[in-house]
Amino acid sequence: MKNLAAPLLFLVALSVYGQSPTVSLDEAIQNAGREIQDRLEEGSRVIVYQFQSPNQNISNYVLKEMFDRLVNAHKFIVLDRTAQSVIDAEIDFQLITSAGMISDESLASLTRRIGAQAIVTGSLDDAGSEYRFYIRVIGTETTAAVVSYAVSVPKNDPRVAAFSGPPIKTAGEKIGTGALNIVFGLGSYLEGDTMGGITLTAGYVLATGLFIIEAAALDWDSRAVGVPATLGLTTAILTMAYGFARPFLYNRSPHIVAVLDSTRTGIVLTSNNKPAFQLSYTIKF
Repeated sequence: MKNLAAPLLFLVALSVYGQSPTVSLDEAIQNAGREIQDRLEEGSRVIVYQFQSPNQNISNYVLKEMFDRLVNAHKFIVLDRTAQSVIDAEIDFQLITSAGMISDESLASLTRRIGAQAIVTGSLDDAGSEYRFYIRVIGTETTAAVVSYAVSVPKNDPRVAAFSGPPIKTAGEKIGTGALNIVFGLGSYLEGDTMGGITLTAGYVLATGLFIIEAAALDWDSRAVGVPATLGLTTAILTMAYGFARPFLYNRSPHIVAVLDSTRTGIVLTSNNKPAFQLSYTIKF
């Protein structure tokens, strides 16, 4: 056993050493900013220009945070949005790559005109089970990388999740939400889909009201007997079907959802005081 202990400890240490460490998005930005401060020549004129990510909100956040960190370091001359606008105005769309980025050479040429000595660029790339966070600083004179920083960010990072919207539900979770929607839209309320919950609640309340009208408000010899109950059953079935479909439509087919949320049903009295079913749609400007 003693003879096996050393090799086992070596393999464990090797596996731990080989694992790529992960940090939060905020820590990645902080560490990248520190790398730039340590390795870029003090007094350099810097522009924080582009960051590619799966979500534009994430890109904007990283750019703003990096800009603020470099400004507050008081070591560089950090060019502001005005300089970025000047570059944007001169960009030829043919310079933009299929990934939505501009090549280092093209950026260096453009930023050199406004006196920038270094450009900060980066990306957040999907690497399967995690994201890879990259930051590079390119010198405008040589187009060589002055700083290169890379680290892994977990996909369940709270900051990334906050900018990426609600998590994607599995088919099983959506079916579960649809089943709970039978209880006056409870599943949608629990998922934060308030409009869906209200629509479903209204449908079930209407169906209940129609059954009450059938049972309590109509005489057995009335010509309208059976009409409210039929309408109530139809409304209940349609509401139940929509309750199961709603989780699959929510955040996926916004136009269909908008139409359904703006549709209202109700009971009106006709000229001979008989109840009738009414379906209306509201168009919002």
